[in-house]
Amino acid sequence: MDWTWKYSLEHTPPAPVVKFDLAGFPIELTVDTGFAGGILIPFSLFQSLALLSALTPDLYHAVMPDSRRIRLYTARAEVSMGSAKFSADVHSSPLLEKRLIGRSFLRSFVALLDGEKEKLRLRSV
Repeated sequence: MDWTWKYSLEHTPPAPVVKFDLAGFPIELTVDTGFAGGILIPFSLFQSLALLSALTPDLYHAVMPDSRRIRLYTARAEVSMGSAKFSADVHSSPLLEKRLIGRSFLRSFVALLDGEKEKLRLRSV
C-alpha cells in the first residue's frame, strides 16, 4: 500500500507530515528522523486516548538538544491509515508538547521525502 501527503505549510520551511488515526483519533504528526522512537504526542492527548492504562514496561527517554534526558511514558496503540492497521509505540511526557513520528515507526515502510515537490510518500514493505 502507498500513502502520500503534502508537506505542512504550518512549518517554516514546510515540513513532511503523516496523517492517520491513532486509537480512533485523527492526528497529524511531523516526521522527525532525529527521533528514534515511534510516535510522540502531548501528554493531554495520551491521557484522553486512555493510553496510561496500556503502558508497556519498556524504558524510553527523550534526549533534548541540551542533553537533558526526559523519561517517556510508552504504550502500544493501533494506527489506521485507510483500511491498513498497524500497532505502534506511542510515547509522551508532561514536559513535551511535540507531535512527532520517528524512525521506529518509519522502519516499517519505504519512505520517500521529495523536497522539491514537498511530498512524503510511505510504501508498506
